[in-house]
Order: sequence, then structure tokens, then C-alpha cells
Amino acid sequence: MWKKLVETIANIGILFFCVQTEFMIFYKLKGVGDFFRILWKYESTSGIYGIITKIYDECNYGKTILWVSFFIILFFIFGLLYILLKKFVRKKLLIIEHLSFQNMNFTYVDEELKEYNCKKYRIDQCEILNSTTLGLNEKVKKIIESVNYETKKIIEYIKKEYQVGYAGIANIPAIFMLGYELGDENKKLLFHKRRDRASDDDFHILQDEERIYDLKVLETENNENENGKLLVLIEFTQPIGDEDIKDVLENNDYILKYSLGVINYDVVDTAKQINEYANKIVSDIAKIQKQSNIYEIKICVAASSAFIFALGTKFSKTQNIDTIIYQFKNNTYPWGINVTKGIPVITNEI
Repeated sequence: MWKKLVETIANIGILFFCVQTEFMIFYKLKGVGDFFRILWKYESTSGIYGIITKIYDECNYGKTILWVSFFIILFFIFGLLYILLKKFVRKKLLIIEHLSFQNMNFTYVDEELKEYNCKKYRIDQCEILNSTTLGLNEKVKKIIESVNYETKKIIEYIKKEYQVGYAGIANIPAIFMLGYELGDENKKLLFHKRRDRASDDDFHILQDEERIYDLKVLETENNENENGKLLVLIEFTQPIGDEDIKDVLENNDYILKYSLGVINYDVVDTAKQINEYANKIVSDIAKIQKQSNIYEIKICVAASSAFIFALGTKFSKTQNIDTIIYQFKNNTYPWGINVTKGIPVITNEI
């Protein structure tokens, strides 16, 4: 903090010196600026103005040297102004606070957000999912309507030059669909709430840091002579067993199962990891969906909300075939959302 304060004061001092020098040069060349001559008490025999006077009077190309100096200093002033404006003008950030299970408080680290002018945007789907009067199909329809409605409002903020940040603990299909609808045209900030620090209840901005975990994939091919679907399993925070996928697994599924060799809630905790893993998964999907017998993508994922949201942004409305993202509950995947068509998919009325 003190280092940046000293740097700012130094930059302001240099800027003042440059502006003062510009006025002195211009006064010598054009005789304009009597007010500043009196204010700063120009002395033709000493100081900066003395040097300028000597160049003007004694050098063969004195005027040319002063004009060149004038424009060089002018460009330097613009550069300093740009640096100072970046320090004082903060970027606009819209933080999406997404919840759907129970009410919660979202807190952040002030130091991480100091360069942003933050506006918080809450998406609360708790009432829908906790309703005792709505059937499962009706709940999912309302979740879809909610995502579509909120997406339109968020896009209005993007048009006002807000960067989007995502912080949430919500149902998987809604998180993925929100990312899918917003796309990856604009860089998103991802927030993560750690589980391995009992005293830390804040959401943290994920940074572009290296991690040692390599993405592993277990591939099970299907019969190319029969129609089938692509089933994508991603197990980062919880293992996904055969019993878990009994409601989504079908006879001729082509299966891609991704893991990192380590399973816990904080194993994926950098933006660089998320970007690399998501790009790899989407790239693998793009290759396999080109097979003529594959007509649908099904996704079951156990990962952080930040990863799920980012993965959703990577999917294309024009390049990917029908894509369904499922919600895990009671050791199964009972429902999901077909994000391509915007419709509910129910596998088990629990």
C-alpha cells in the first residue's frame, strides 16, 4: 500500500514538473502565458527557464530543439495521465450472487476488489426449488424461466461496460445454463469459497496460477453402427460411481470420464486450471459429437460452481448438438435442463 502511495505521489510530482516545463517552453517560443510566468517567477538566468533561455539564445537550432522537446514532453504527459487515471478510475464489475438451496451471505476480500467498482446482482432460486406445492417438472420450468429472465438483465449491464463476476452455490443446471447463455465473448471473473479453511467464509477471486494436477480421461467407446449419446462425467469434488448414473446411462452411450487423481472441493482453485480443463473437455466433446451416430450430449458433473459456470460459457449455441446438464440429488441425477432447447429433462420423479 505504501509503495503504491509513494509511486502515485512521485508520478504527480513528475507530471507537475512536466506541465510547468511545457508552459515555460511555450512562453519562450510564443510569448504566451504571462499569468504562469508571474506565478512561477521565471528567471532567465537560473533554473529550468534559464536552461530554456540558454538553448533558445545560444544554440544554432534552439527553436527546433525546444519545439521537439515540447512535443516529447507532451507525449510523456499523456502517458503519465494514463497511468494515473488507471490508478484512480476503477473498472466496473457486476458480481452475480447465485443461490438456490438456502439463504446465505456473500462476503469478499476488500483487497481483491480494490481495483473494481462493484455492483452486486443476486439471483435467488431458493423459493422455487424449496416449494412444497410445485411438481419437479414445474420447478425446472421455473428455473429455466428464471435463468432466461436474469440473463437479459445481466446483458444490459454488459452493454454498460460491466465485467461479469460469478459467485454462487446453486443447482448445477442453472449455473451451467447461465454460463451457456452469457457465453465467453467477455472475460468473466470467477469466485470460489474454500472448504479447507474453517475460518475463511469469503468468496475469493480465482487467479491465473499453476497447479500440478493433470486432467485424466477414461474413454469408453460405443457401437458406431447404432445411434447413441455422449455421456460426460466430471468428478473433481465427489466421485461419480456406476450407481450414481443409473438414471442417465443408456445402452449405447459413448462415455468420457474426467478426473484429477485427487478429489476434494478445493482441488480446482485457479482460473488457469478452470480454463485449461474446460477447454480440453469442450475440445474432446467437439471431436466425438462429429460422429454421425451421436445425437445428444449428457453431462454429470461434481465440481465447484466456478468451474461449472465457466464450462457453460465454453459451449456454443451453434456448434454443439443438444446438450443436457443434470442435477445430482440423493445419489442419482433425477433432473436436468436441455440448455439447447431450454426445456426440462426428468429422469426420476423423486
